[in-house]
Amino acid sequence: MRKFVYFILLLIFSLNLVYPQLKFDSISAWNFNKILTSEKFQGRKSGTPGGERASEWIAEKFKEFGLKPFGDNGTYFQNFKILATQDKVTKLTLLNGRKGKTRYSLGDDFTILTNSGSGKVKAKVVFVGYGISAPEKGRDDYENVDVKGKIALILAGTPSDEEEKFEVEGSRGYKIRKAFEKGASAVFYVQGDRPIRGGAIPEEYYTPELPALWVGRKIVDDIFYNTGISFDALRSEINFKTKSFEIDKIFEIETKVEKLDGWTRNVIGLIPGSDENLKDEYIVVGAHMDHTGVDAEGFMYPGADDNASGTCLVMELARSMMANNEKPKRSIIFALFAAEEQGLLGSKFFASHLPVPEENIVAMFNFDMVGRGNGNINIAGTENFPKMWEIIKEFFPENKLKNLGKFRAGANSDHYPFQERGIPAFFFISAGQHPEYHRTDDTNDKIQPFVLGEVGNTAYDVILGLANYPQSLKKKDRYVDYIYSNAQTALYIQLSPDSLTKDWLYNLWRTCKSDGIETVILELNSKNINDIFRAIYLVDSLATRDYRFFNIVSNKSDFITSPDVLNIIFSAKAETFSNLTQSLPILSKSGLKLIVFDEQTKIENVNSVVDIVNDFYLDITPVLKGNIKQSFNFKKTSIVFDPDTVVDKEMFFYTFTNREKFISMLDFIKPEKVFVNLPPQESKVLISNLRDKGWDIKKIQKIFGRNLYGFLK
Repeated sequence: MRKFVYFILLLIFSLNLVYPQLKFDSISAWNFNKILTSEKFQGRKSGTPGGERASEWIAEKFKEFGLKPFGDNGTYFQNFKILATQDKVTKLTLLNGRKGKTRYSLGDDFTILTNSGSGKVKAKVVFVGYGISAPEKGRDDYENVDVKGKIALILAGTPSDEEEKFEVEGSRGYKIRKAFEKGASAVFYVQGDRPIRGGAIPEEYYTPELPALWVGRKIVDDIFYNTGISFDALRSEINFKTKSFEIDKIFEIETKVEKLDGWTRNVIGLIPGSDENLKDEYIVVGAHMDHTGVDAEGFMYPGADDNASGTCLVMELARSMMANNEKPKRSIIFALFAAEEQGLLGSKFFASHLPVPEENIVAMFNFDMVGRGNGNINIAGTENFPKMWEIIKEFFPENKLKNLGKFRAGANSDHYPFQERGIPAFFFISAGQHPEYHRTDDTNDKIQPFVLGEVGNTAYDVILGLANYPQSLKKKDRYVDYIYSNAQTALYIQLSPDSLTKDWLYNLWRTCKSDGIETVILELNSKNINDIFRAIYLVDSLATRDYRFFNIVSNKSDFITSPDVLNIIFSAKAETFSNLTQSLPILSKSGLKLIVFDEQTKIENVNSVVDIVNDFYLDITPVLKGNIKQSFNFKKTSIVFDPDTVVDKEMFFYTFTNREKFISMLDFIKPEKVFVNLPPQESKVLISNLRDKGWDIKKIQKIFGRNLYGFLK
């Protein structure tokens, strides 16, 4: 026993030598996680008794830590109303399957969408593709098919390359409501092979009499069994044309969903700033405390990783900062959001009902799923707020910065309501696997204190570092900067081979990074094959990321730019450049990509870049073009310039040469048909002009090309 005690003391002493500055207690955080995932809180679904008990307990802890209440009327709570429902009965049976009658397992084979309606249904299935009915946009999945009294089988998302065109119609809520309007008695919703508990139907699309189930691949395979139709082939086919039909499979559905008195609340506490000049600048440290509750069969979804891990991390940050008597220059708001699983409702409400002026919120840090993995951190938001990121990254420990993974910030967590207001918002998630996502086995015993400690101690340093930054972080034009950076405006340049020096390219790359330009198109004016390969090798010398396969793609949605990397679409104007095979590994190391359009797409888009008066076309000039002769093996694809060669692919990009005329025609231009190409400062001036005209962020993003291919959609 004495030897064991000696070993423990030696271990503690050794850890203190290795980590002398640790201030975040990972075991304390893990214990918070254990309580949050207990039976007492019943999966913490907002609007239910378990979810509200959890918020009450968190508020008590905030008080215990010594945080100042920063909610409504001197409390820790920010109250708001939501649509809240509780599943009471959920049953699904196939009556005429391959084995006759088949009863499916809730949670394994299917789930019920949050805010589904109630009902008893016995009906056949009708496949209606993406469930879009927008004939004015050229697509109607309900054409020539009758879903009245039947179950509509609907795929999530939109046809390939048409996300922006069907932005509204691609939403889950739209699909559910449209099926109801067409007379469907229930909906089977397909997204991926595994059904996920959650998947909320927004309140504006709530249809209380329409059962809506998320079905997995097992059920889909049973539906298509013995029909002679391949579901995978069908899923590809409907990207190009609608194909809807009835299937002779009969299901029985029973759902009973209780609508609750839907009040819920965010929990908000404050560490006031200590500097007279900076205390009115605020940093928000947030996470969502809710999960998906209990299903109709009584199984609880603990949500230990999603997102009791983020919640316990924020709680421990607050506790440890108060315990360590930190006196940050800026004020720090600790906000635990309700109803993220129901559509980011808590963070949306907070961001639109801030306790301080919006311009005083200088940064937001969001923690979601930070309890599993390898101890490293993935972060989103750096590409949207490059200037703030340059400051923040100075506070990262060197080993964490070296192993930091970056991904593009989407709209799927609580950073987004801040981001879309131009508030610099950064989303932290622990690197590695999160295999129990939205399952009943996402339990506290799977949470790794080591991971909580790695993320927590990094966050502690970063947040306090920014809170004590000596200069003001308020920036009046940050919204313009955000739109500009988020849009990833491309820079078109033409170079002679003599300009292609390593120093010149490096300086260009560095300049573009500081301006938020993440994509550069380089057009080399040369017919000499040696010049071309020289340029490729020069670019290769700038490679800063791991080897990636180089893909020649025929699908525009496959082309995605990456933050902090020089991406170049290389157009070689050479008569003899006939084979890419030997240059593929070189190109891939630098993240170079080709984007390829088929001949028909090129022809259509030449005539629809803008949809205004014909003489305006005279102001459009092709700036990057290369014919592609494509074989079945993409590695044998060649770029050819022989006019007698028949080609079926062509890279084709346009830009406007008459800026003044373009600006004068803004009111007549369809944003989804235009891609803006202006230097950084001019771009920001144009964004300001568009904002003054009342254009919203999504419209501006479209005209600036949120991804490089946006203007050709």
